[in-house]
Amino acid sequence: MDGAGTPGVDRFVSGEVEVLCLTDGSTVLPPEVFPALDADTRTARLAARGMEDITTAFNAYVLRHAGGIDLVDTGCGSLVGEGAGHMVRLMADLGIAPRDVDRIIFTHLHGDHVGGAFGEGGLVFPQAEVLMHRAEADHWRRKDAPGGRMVAEAGRLPLLEDGADLGHGMRLWHLPGHTPGHSGLRIGTLAIVADIVHAEALQLPDPNLSPTYDVDPVQAAETRLAALSRVAAEGLVWSGCHMLGPQKFARLAQDGDGFARVAL
Repeated sequence: MDGAGTPGVDRFVSGEVEVLCLTDGSTVLPPEVFPALDADTRTARLAARGMEDITTAFNAYVLRHAGGIDLVDTGCGSLVGEGAGHMVRLMADLGIAPRDVDRIIFTHLHGDHVGGAFGEGGLVFPQAEVLMHRAEADHWRRKDAPGGRMVAEAGRLPLLEDGADLGHGMRLWHLPGHTPGHSGLRIGTLAIVADIVHAEALQLPDPNLSPTYDVDPVQAAETRLAALSRVAAEGLVWSGCHMLGPQKFARLAQDGDGFARVAL
């Protein structure tokens, strides 16, 4: 199946790669996630997008190409509760079984990105090669957290650097700050920007606004502004791991000191 019309799935083709964005779930973030944002500004920005709460999605990706099937992240698994953890079911709707996955390219190892790799019987995708930026593995190694478990249990663990060639026109794009090895992907004219934006309504107007989830909020803000500026200037299509939908691919336009999402 190509994913067209499948609930919870959006599709984009860039070059020789079919990119399927799977909505693993959603949640509402508490205002404390953005402590630098006052209540009036928060309310105004949400209202401008027709929102009352800071709703965010959990997205992961299936990449289909001549070399096989890759995942970008694995979703939340059981770590977030009933509001998420739909990755394997959505893959089944697309005719993809866990054993069909050749590689998992992790943007980073926070629980909502790596939790879906673990099941009651062990690793959900035991045959898949696991890839990530070198700094991400170093950050989580020997830590008592899902990310540490992933680093410990991944059999083959090639460690990548910025710009690493992933084949089929795909390259790793290091976007540090959220975590040290946090990375996106460039796939032709598509940029998967991972977690540089957690709440579009709040952060696109002000790219300097960082959530408490960022390990280095200053570096994360610098990365966010540089990446979004590049997406807008080069006319790229972008998608992010917390992008709201159902349309999960868009363009970006400069809007004052910030940016505005532009539908395809």
